[in-house]
Amino acid sequence: MKALTRDTEDLFSTWQVNPSLPIAPQAYEFLRQCIVDNTLPPGAPISEGIFATQLKISRTPLRTAMQQLAGEGLIVTRPQVGSVVAMLDTERLEEAVFMRSVLEEAVVRRLAERGLDRQVLAKSFAVQKLAADADDYATFFQEDEQFHAKLAVLAGVPNTWRLVHSVKGHVDRQRFRMMSGIPYRSMRAYRDHLKIVRRIAAGDGDGAALEMRKHVHSVLELVPDNGTLLQLQAQLPADDG
Repeated sequence: MKALTRDTEDLFSTWQVNPSLPIAPQAYEFLRQCIVDNTLPPGAPISEGIFATQLKISRTPLRTAMQQLAGEGLIVTRPQVGSVVAMLDTERLEEAVFMRSVLEEAVVRRLAERGLDRQVLAKSFAVQKLAADADDYATFFQEDEQFHAKLAVLAGVPNTWRLVHSVKGHVDRQRFRMMSGIPYRSMRAYRDHLKIVRRIAAGDGDGAALEMRKHVHSVLELVPDNGTLLQLQAQLPADDG
């Protein structure tokens, strides 16, 4: 089993829980982000007891969060090993890209038909540009999520983004792992967003769908072949046991 590179208390130092909201969804989002940004790398052990202690929550909401992550293929259980973060999987990535592209192309087509006042996205674009100019991919990544979610809301189909979110964990892992190391990659994504919205505002559903397809599929440009993928995963620290 792969071992964590830092103590879990350090790993989870950014965790902040809102006691007025359900705990399980908060734990799910937090652990999902830890997997996406490689805080919990492929093969890292998932200990319900240790995690519950370090996050200072009961096992019940944590178990619910872990079950959701397992349902999305981000956590797997191995005989005689236990639960671990899933390894990178090119086939699952490609499937997730396909599913996300189909759904988001439909969103922008619908939005082009309904009409869009570009000013409603002005604040989002301002934040995106600041992050892109600073080459701050972590901040851009978060605003990117909000941008795509907002498109679904404006199109009147907010649950579409929830469905996209549930299948794109494998996309996000690859995107964060590879793109955060490429200078000004976020600027390209920002410009993609501008092109998509211009097409929508012009009522060009086909053009918007084409730009969205190119945008979503761009992550596949960064997918290593299986040999390289195995080498990347082999570089992770091995468990002392």
